[in-house]
Amino acid sequence: MWSGTLYSIILGTVLQLFGREIFQLSHLTKEEIHDTFSVQKVATKSKNVNMDLLTFVAWILIVGFFYLLTLLALKYKTIRVVLAIIFFLPFAVMLAFFIFRIPQLQKTEAHRQEFFATWKVGGHRGSAHGDIPENSLEAFSAVKKEGGQLAEMDIQITKDGVPVICHDANTVRVTGVDKDISSMNITEFRALRFLNTNVSLPTFEEAVAHCVANNIMMIWDVKNVDENLLKQFVVQIRTHNLYSKVLVSGFNPIDVYKVKLADPKILTGFTWRSWELSTTDESATIPRFTGALNAIAQVLDVLVFGLARSLLMPKFLGSDVIFYHVNDISRFLKSDAASNNIYVAGWTSNNDEEQVWLRDYLNVPFITDNVGTVPH
Repeated sequence: MWSGTLYSIILGTVLQLFGREIFQLSHLTKEEIHDTFSVQKVATKSKNVNMDLLTFVAWILIVGFFYLLTLLALKYKTIRVVLAIIFFLPFAVMLAFFIFRIPQLQKTEAHRQEFFATWKVGGHRGSAHGDIPENSLEAFSAVKKEGGQLAEMDIQITKDGVPVICHDANTVRVTGVDKDISSMNITEFRALRFLNTNVSLPTFEEAVAHCVANNIMMIWDVKNVDENLLKQFVVQIRTHNLYSKVLVSGFNPIDVYKVKLADPKILTGFTWRSWELSTTDESATIPRFTGALNAIAQVLDVLVFGLARSLLMPKFLGSDVIFYHVNDISRFLKSDAASNNIYVAGWTSNNDEEQVWLRDYLNVPFITDNVGTVPH
């Protein structure tokens, strides 16, 4: 009798507090339900997402989950241990953040100020257009000739440990030879030629020497950092005194972390775009996976978005700049980043109105595929 009365009171309280939400939920169409519980649309706050109902459902699930855990904990010791660990994890993560984070360079660091004061426009894989191949010495020279200050280049590593310049891990797109760079030795790599040319693909050392000789700043986009590459970075930067001329960046935070550990004075950046883990294209429309894997990747993308937009990730890495896809940049982001001693840079802008907005209104540096088309 008493238990029936108690459940009646609980049910009445729930209906009193959440009756309106329950009523609205019961009248949703299939399309509205799909949009409301789509991870991607929730994260981008589509107009079709009913955030009030989503919040209500989330609270019900959270309360129900902890209620179930409490009941299980009363009976099983293992569950009590798991709960203790769950509640301890936030403190452990916070402690690890402060112990292992890399201190950021100060705003007053001269080489840091010089780099970001000088860089306004950069060439994505050089300024590659017409007959100029991407990531070629000619593309790097074109950046300077066309009014840019900086050339972005992509680094791969051959089987015998030599760093070379190529965006893709496989050379088929740029040379017609279907082979992974990691399976080639340096002799095989040097025998390659860009499609329809007699131009060889440069090594990392050749690219650096060329840019130094022509006073071109560089972004080294890393795909996979090993001890040999770290040593090469430090040697090249110290030999040519490139601290104010080079920035190392990449999507993999572990790689960026390694570079900053090797030499804290090296300028580094963390690169990010929306839905990077779950989609393959810049407009985030082509799924990378299907089924459950796609759902997991979307959830991870939301978590990474939180780490990137809150600036926790670049702050942990000691990054000097965070590279956002141009679709994700706003004046609010730049303001938040500036207050955290972090610069914002954009990739890859190929729209002249957008370029003027980035350069002249936001004062955000960016890279583009064709430096020659950027409005003066």
